[in-house]
Amino acid sequence: MKKTFYLALLWSLFLLGANAQATIKLTETTLMHEMRATPYPLDKAVVADRAVSFQWPLRADMNVQESPLDGFEDKIKKIDKAQIAYMLRYSQDADFKKGTVQVQTRWPFFNPEKPLAAGVWYWQFGYLENGQVQWGSIQQLTVENNPDKFCPPSLKTVLGNVPKTHPRVWIMKDEWKEFIKRSHSIPERQWYLERAETTLTTPMKSVKDINTSQVKNLDNEMKRKSYLTRESRRIIDKEEANSEVLIRAYLLTQDKKYADEAIKRVLTMADWNKDKNVMGDFNDATLLSLCSMAYDSFHNLLTPQQKNILLDAIKEKGEKMYQHYNNHLENHIADNHVWQMTLRILTMAAFSVYGELPEADTWVDYCYNIWLARFPGLNKDGGWHNGDSYFTVNTRTLIEVPYYFGKLTGFDYFSDPWYEGNIMYTMFQQPPFSKSGGNGSSHQNVGRPNSIRIGYLDALARLTGNTYAADFVRRTLKVEPDYMKKALLAKPGDLAWFRLQCNKPLPEGEGLTALPPGYVFPETGLASFLTNWDRVGSNAMWSFRSSPYGSTSHALANQNAFNTFFGGKPLFYSSGHHIEFTDAHSMYCHRGTRGHNTILVNGMGQRIGTEGYGWIPRYYVSDKIGYVVGDASNAYGKVISPLWLKRGELSDVHYTPENGWDENKLKTFRRHIVNLGKTGYIFIYDELEATEPVNWNYLLHTTANPMTVNEEKAYVHIQATNRGGASDAYLFSTGALKTETTDQFFYPAVNWLRADDKGVFKPYANHWHFTATSEKAQVYRFATIINTHALKYPAKAPEILSDGRIKAGGWLIKVNISAEGVPMFFIRNTKKEDPVSISYKGGATLINENDYETTLTDVVPDLEI
Repeated sequence: MKKTFYLALLWSLFLLGANAQATIKLTETTLMHEMRATPYPLDKAVVADRAVSFQWPLRADMNVQESPLDGFEDKIKKIDKAQIAYMLRYSQDADFKKGTVQVQTRWPFFNPEKPLAAGVWYWQFGYLENGQVQWGSIQQLTVENNPDKFCPPSLKTVLGNVPKTHPRVWIMKDEWKEFIKRSHSIPERQWYLERAETTLTTPMKSVKDINTSQVKNLDNEMKRKSYLTRESRRIIDKEEANSEVLIRAYLLTQDKKYADEAIKRVLTMADWNKDKNVMGDFNDATLLSLCSMAYDSFHNLLTPQQKNILLDAIKEKGEKMYQHYNNHLENHIADNHVWQMTLRILTMAAFSVYGELPEADTWVDYCYNIWLARFPGLNKDGGWHNGDSYFTVNTRTLIEVPYYFGKLTGFDYFSDPWYEGNIMYTMFQQPPFSKSGGNGSSHQNVGRPNSIRIGYLDALARLTGNTYAADFVRRTLKVEPDYMKKALLAKPGDLAWFRLQCNKPLPEGEGLTALPPGYVFPETGLASFLTNWDRVGSNAMWSFRSSPYGSTSHALANQNAFNTFFGGKPLFYSSGHHIEFTDAHSMYCHRGTRGHNTILVNGMGQRIGTEGYGWIPRYYVSDKIGYVVGDASNAYGKVISPLWLKRGELSDVHYTPENGWDENKLKTFRRHIVNLGKTGYIFIYDELEATEPVNWNYLLHTTANPMTVNEEKAYVHIQATNRGGASDAYLFSTGALKTETTDQFFYPAVNWLRADDKGVFKPYANHWHFTATSEKAQVYRFATIINTHALKYPAKAPEILSDGRIKAGGWLIKVNISAEGVPMFFIRNTKKEDPVSISYKGGATLINENDYETTLTDVVPDLEI
């Protein structure tokens, strides 16, 4: 966010007075940007946890989106990136007259070779054109002294340790014999060898086997390209796995039969990208990976002609990827495929041919330095804004890249504090044997932590010493000892090879039961709370999202939405299906707001893109009480993102009032959620205000069983059930509500893309949807009490006391649901020996626990892009 925004914010707070200072009203169109809009670190920033990386926006004529959808060619003005140059200077002298470091760079970022000394620094970037520098504004930066600061070595140190021999990537030549010897005691060795033996007798597929039969039945170019991308990946991914397992079998045994077959297959595949039916950047990256790993692993077996064929293929594919990335990826909020897999592949390819292919000098420089600048976390809290399903696509990247850098340098790249936060994200968003938190595309497919996720926690436990992650893994493997074998050769997430390389044991120590009941990720905009880490069968859980990332990338337009769970299964839960990235059903019913447990305004939802953002202004976590506030006041309105408008145009998706987008009428939507200890009860309070009288639509959804709805005198009772649990929601409101339930989607879910190996398109199931609509009102308030519990113990309805208070589950609640007066609630437990309370009256939130009062006011999260 810009400095001017903060100045305006401070001035408005001064005018509003002391009570209003507790609440921050954001006015920015977006908190994040698809492409970087501000320098980093921001002016007046304080950096204490890591070495400084200077980053800045691209030139205006370059600051554009490329390839709005996979398979579409870039249709932008082509710029000769070799001619792009920047200047950067930094000094502890504000006038840059002494002690100034000035460098010319070819990318819009720079990592100083040595960490900046503690103190105040000044820095400035400039665009270099025709020998002249157009300097930007001067930024002030304070570097704090911290002995534990994350300061990885420079590229110079890395390159000084790259072996001149082969192999050097999946294994290094000087450790090869010891690696083979040690592998005999590790089960993963046998997994690879069994699969390799099968592959030796398996005929190879061809690009001629790509199924194109459905192309003629698809009604737009997006569908046709998506279908061909999927079907070509079906063939190429299968053959990648076959060739990869042969390469790994050779590295495990040095048996030439595996090498001979792998070389034959890889050379056959080297130019498959030239076939008209092969589409998508994942296919390009796959072929680069195979060529580079064959070149490295079989270097002493290849003929000069074979080496030249592979080098030519590596050069062609690697340079194409580098040219796409540089002066683009650095500034992109999260270029999905690149961070998921393709940057890892280019990194490993670059090191495999470093010193032998001139272009690799540039690739290595770029890949290493962009990792230091942008990764592993695209924010500081360790969360993953794209959601739980797509998080695991990044697994190999998050482990293999820094592990390889560590092997070259001896530096512990996993000491980056982001990894500790990410372990918490991985566990809290999906506890053992449980459904995911329900955020991001395809979240419904994540019914329990998959083998990739368990392998990831296993790796991080070994690398960081985190005993919570180790306990998570042990609990899983106690039930299913060979569970991680299911991930073998999984393209994005197989870490079997890492376990063969890393001989660190799982650490011992505190387990999951020592964790708090909740965790909040303010930069990502996520929270989750649960009642029982020890026994999933009796665990009640809820998750919540209100995110500065909005609904771009694989994120959904579900600001201020919650989900509930019991026994690891969903109850009130986000609906809709991720058929394809911009399929009409996926956009209207899965990404779109109507699919989530939040609120519509006049039936209209939240913007698609970073402009449809929410945020978490305040939160509190303890065993006795938890609290999260989400603010979605800026999320609603017409879709204005150029990128998403273009995607809609290409996909026949129309952002019209008929489909759920219109002029914004909303002023305020704040959702307070209070976690009432470990009782399974939560209290939700919605503050709503519009610019004119509107209908407020309160949404709930289920995906397992139909809901039951009963309209009582004081509230509407909605119950969701699964096989062993229930969530009973008691909805109180300012006025009378009109309720409606249906088992039909707004737009049908038609499977036109995901056929199985036999060409069968499995149908998508319908879900159940509840809407409570208010009369037109400018100010409105909802209060909801939700009791999530075992189904065999029926819920007791809230008791309305004579003074208007509500008694529920050992808690007394006083709440203002009238449109008059300030928004207010006061909640306390009924335990005289152990009192705890929370109160809110439109300003600060006060929490009294253990005779200590905590005052919560709004804090804007620290965001990078």
